[in-house]
Amino acid sequence: MSLSISSFATPLRSLFVAMLLALAACGGGVEVGGTGTGAYVQGPISGFGSVIVAGVRFDESAAIVEDRDGTGRRREDLRLGMLIEVESGPISDDGNGGRVATANRVRLASELLGPVTSTDPANSRLTVLGQPVRLTPATVVEGVAGGASALQVGDVVEVFGFFADINGYVATRVERRSAAPAAYRVRGLVRSLDGVAKTLRIGLQVFDLNAVGVPAGLGNGQFVRLALRTAQVGGRWPVTAIAVEDPNAGDRGDAEVEGLITALTSAAQFSVNGVRVDASAIAAVAGLAEGVRVEVRGRSVAGVLLAASVTVRSDSDVFNEGVDIRAAIDSVDTAAQTFTLRDITVFYGTQPPPRFDNGSAADLKATARVRVRGTLAADRVRVIAERIEFVNN
Repeated sequence: MSLSISSFATPLRSLFVAMLLALAACGGGVEVGGTGTGAYVQGPISGFGSVIVAGVRFDESAAIVEDRDGTGRRREDLRLGMLIEVESGPISDDGNGGRVATANRVRLASELLGPVTSTDPANSRLTVLGQPVRLTPATVVEGVAGGASALQVGDVVEVFGFFADINGYVATRVERRSAAPAAYRVRGLVRSLDGVAKTLRIGLQVFDLNAVGVPAGLGNGQFVRLALRTAQVGGRWPVTAIAVEDPNAGDRGDAEVEGLITALTSAAQFSVNGVRVDASAIAAVAGLAEGVRVEVRGRSVAGVLLAASVTVRSDSDVFNEGVDIRAAIDSVDTAAQTFTLRDITVFYGTQPPPRFDNGSAADLKATARVRVRGTLAADRVRVIAERIEFVNN
C-alpha cells in the first residue's frame, strides 16, 4: 500500500471518502478518478469452465493472463486454489441464479516459494522459508503423492493464499516443485524497516536489502514482493529484487475481495489483502480483527472498496462451498473409481454414490464433458464428487 493504515484513517482521508459516498448517493454512478464500469474480483479459484472466483464464472478465453510482474502466462497455468485478481466487464445474472462476466485481465501470484523447514500434519501446519503456513480443509495440494501429510522437510513448494503477518500465511493452494528454482520468493507486509542497516522484516524473518538498496518511499505497512537467494547469510535472506505494491481495486462498478484483514482501524475502516475498505455505509459487522477471513462486496472509487456487505468466512464455510469444475475428462480409472480433468483427480466411488445427471458411471469416458460438484478429500489432493452432470458445452 502506498498509505499506511494510520494515514488512511486521517481526518482528510475520512472527509475524502465521505465526499465520495455523498456523490454516489446523489448522482448514481459518476465516479472520481475513473468511469466506474466493469468489475474487480480477488479471491481463490474454486472451479473452472470458465474460471470461478467468489461465485462468479468468468469467461477468460480472450483475457490477458499474467503474473504480478506483468509476465504473460497461459490460461492452463490457472489452477484450483490459486489466489487471483480478475478485471472484467460488468457482472450479470446468467438466468439460472448464477453470476457471470467476461474477464479482460487475470493476474496470479503466490505468496511464498521456497523450502519446507518443518511439518506438523496433525495440526495442518508447516513452515516455508521460516514462515508459518496454515492449511485449511479447503487448501488444495498438488504434486505430492499421499497429499498434505506426505510433505517433507526440504521439499520446495509454492504457496498461494493470504498473508497473516506474524501468524504466517493461510494457504489456499500448496504446490510442490519438481525442480529447485533459481530464486526463492516471499510477499508480505513490511515491518521493522531499517534504512541504515538496509533490512526489513516480513512475518518472522529478516531480509537483507544491501544488494538492491531501499526503494524510495518504502515504509512499514506496505506490501512488497521479494526475490531471494536460495541460502541465508548470517541468519538473513539476501534480497536480489524488490517490488513495492499498492493493492487497490481502481474504479469499478462491482468490486469483491476475499481474504484476511491485514490492517484494522475500526469496523468501518480496514484493509483486506492490502485493499482499503470503507464500510461506513453499512451496519458494523461483529468479529472483525486482523487475520480474520472476510468477503467484501461493493464498488470501488479511487482504489477504496466501498462496502455494500462484509461477511466473515470460517474454514467450514469455504470448505462446504466446495468446487465446481466443467471440463472434458482426460482419463478414467474404473478400478480406483476416479477420473481426471484439468489435472484434478475426482473420486466417484462414495457410498451412497454421487448424483448422476444425463448419464451414469458407465458413461465416464475420456473426452466426455462433465460438470463435477464436490468437496476436497482429506488428503486435499482429490475431489470427492457429490454430483456429476454430463453436459454438451
